[in-house]
Amino acid sequence: MSSQKVRPRRRRARRRYLLSPSKAAGYALSVALIFVFAAADAFGQALALGLLVGLVYARRNLLVVGGAYLAASVCFDLAVWTPLYAGIPVLVLWIFYFAHRRARRNVGVWASAGAGLICALPYAVIRAVLHGDYPSAALSFLLAGAVSLACSSFCYAVFVRGTITRLAPDEKIAAGIAAAALGYAACSCEAGGFSLAFALLPAAGLVISFAVGLPAGQVFAVMAGVGSALCTGQPHIAAFLVLAVSVGGWLLPLTRWSSAAGALAVYGVFAAWAGDYGFGWENAIAAGAGLAVFLALPQSALIGLTGGRGGRETAVTAVINRSRRETAARLSSVGKVFLDMADSLAGAVGGAELYTPERLASEVAKNYCGRCKNREGCFPALGGDTTSVLLPMANAVLARGRVTILDMPPFVTGRCSAMHNLVAVMNSAGEAFRRRIKAEGEAAETGRLMSEQFAGVALVLDGLAEECSEGTEFGGRTGRAIGDELLRHNIVAGEILVGGEGESTRVSLSVREEDADKLVLPRIVSAAVGTALETVSVTRSGEGCVVHLAPKPLYEVAYGVAEKKREGEKVSGDSHSVLCPSRRRRLFALSDGMGSGEAAARASADAVAMVENFYRAGIDPAVVLTLVNKLLCLTAAGTFSSIDISVVDTVTGELDIIKMGAASTFVGRVGSLESVACEAPPAGILESARPLTLRRQLYDGDTVIMMSDGVFDALGERGVAAAAEDAATSNPQVLADKLLERAAAEGASDDCTVLVMRLYAT
Repeated sequence: MSSQKVRPRRRRARRRYLLSPSKAAGYALSVALIFVFAAADAFGQALALGLLVGLVYARRNLLVVGGAYLAASVCFDLAVWTPLYAGIPVLVLWIFYFAHRRARRNVGVWASAGAGLICALPYAVIRAVLHGDYPSAALSFLLAGAVSLACSSFCYAVFVRGTITRLAPDEKIAAGIAAAALGYAACSCEAGGFSLAFALLPAAGLVISFAVGLPAGQVFAVMAGVGSALCTGQPHIAAFLVLAVSVGGWLLPLTRWSSAAGALAVYGVFAAWAGDYGFGWENAIAAGAGLAVFLALPQSALIGLTGGRGGRETAVTAVINRSRRETAARLSSVGKVFLDMADSLAGAVGGAELYTPERLASEVAKNYCGRCKNREGCFPALGGDTTSVLLPMANAVLARGRVTILDMPPFVTGRCSAMHNLVAVMNSAGEAFRRRIKAEGEAAETGRLMSEQFAGVALVLDGLAEECSEGTEFGGRTGRAIGDELLRHNIVAGEILVGGEGESTRVSLSVREEDADKLVLPRIVSAAVGTALETVSVTRSGEGCVVHLAPKPLYEVAYGVAEKKREGEKVSGDSHSVLCPSRRRRLFALSDGMGSGEAAARASADAVAMVENFYRAGIDPAVVLTLVNKLLCLTAAGTFSSIDISVVDTVTGELDIIKMGAASTFVGRVGSLESVACEAPPAGILESARPLTLRRQLYDGDTVIMMSDGVFDALGERGVAAAAEDAATSNPQVLADKLLERAAAEGASDDCTVLVMRLYAT
């Protein structure tokens, strides 16, 4: 029996398409409409050209739609000059878009319409020169421009944004013009008594009624009917089209079958009434065929015309919020790890307390006295251990760094025969102990510094986790309300992302490029979310823009700076900084280095740089100066700096004051001037020093005055108050100059810096 080898079945490779079914259907519809528009009797060339310009603006492939335009032109208007006036527009559009792409510039809808006018010139010139039909040539030229503008706007909404449900007012007008052009062209397509208008327009009206709503279907029927009436001169065609779409749309909530039957019944009445006007059985069959196509369309295809956004928005919202919650949980877990590390380092006991005089005396007694040849002369009297008599020597060596024979107790001087060697051993062991104590102290201080740094990182991570845990809404009720209100102001918003609430509200939405800078946009979004927002950034995305909005500050800060260096010095020892560590906060820092000149300038500049970096990293303000102080103590090599920081929250008006060794800060309100003094030493002197931290609430018109000790020492609190009262100004720069002038008049000789801030309502 012969065995046959069974060959395994080869798996058929999955077929890949160059175009998705939806894109293929879109191209097929585009090509079909080009042929329909080109078939119009009088102005088919202008209508087809306008549609071509709109399709290319909507990112349809020029080779496909341009080839269809050439074929349709030759098919319906075959003449010697046809290749010229049909080929030039395709070439012009290719050059036009190629030049914009090379220049990396987007094409606007008005630029697209201008290109359509240029493309219409050859046909208009040939029609005027060769045929002498100047009015028709001019009308064809203008019609090409108008249809180009309308089709560019409407086709972009349909093919690029992918929806016909959210059209701006200008896009709705463009859609109406396109519908009129379609009605005009469809009535021109007639063969054997069959008119394309009766097959296409009622079915298209029902499709729009199903996808968008009955009012939209009725508007389409009216505009398409107007185009049909212009072509045929029979307005009753428009009337029955509107009636058929209205009846069919009214029956749509039942079934599509009932809707099609209602529209067909209307045309049955039309056939009975308008037989004398040329409406025969052929057109009734055409209407029935079009309605049959409407019934054959898949439900998914009709729903897809709406953009299919409802379920997608819910799914995207769920995915985004789940991802944010997972990220928040991870950040919180990492923050807990850093917090545990901070607690462990803070609770770790240093080893310096292990190196005591008792231990030193014990080690010398064991390692030296225990090996001495004459130990029998000492041990019996002390119970075998000389630690007690060596303890005074251990105390002396650890206290003074060195011990002598004079520090020996009488017991040792009276019995020990190797006193000089004992002194040398005690000094050597004492030096080793002192080095160990210093190393342990530095290690303990490093641990405390790392503990505070880890605690600061934990606070930053907790803040990020809290921010990420806030829910985000993609679309949804608020997003739809924003989109609907924007549409009323001719602003088309695509994706709308809403997150947070109150002071943490964030909104991001995609709009057309021409809508991104409209002043009404943030006002509309603010009214919808119930929080005053402002545009914080605009990001280009393709041919559109993404607008990011955040809470609008209630206040802003105006400031002025006045400074002078010490006479005889090249640079001032004072340093100041003004920066925005976040969008809502304004930080003002002033540092006065020890002494004057370049060394003091470097010390103060280093301190200010540290403060800036910590704030940019998001470290809590209460931790910043503590970390800066410890770092300066470890690295400053005997230099120190006073540090004065004021942070203003422009959303709430809160003022945070953080000071170390700085001169008093003055908070001025209507009729009062509060002095905030600091007793903490400058940064870089005591590692255990804690900065002064406090918070004040500011309102419109309040003033904050910061100064270096060169100014404060010359004026004092009363002098500052008197100078501020005499200045009688709300200009912070003028007040800063007046304070510096008053300090100089009072004999200030040190480096002087005055920093004045004034809060004002936006």
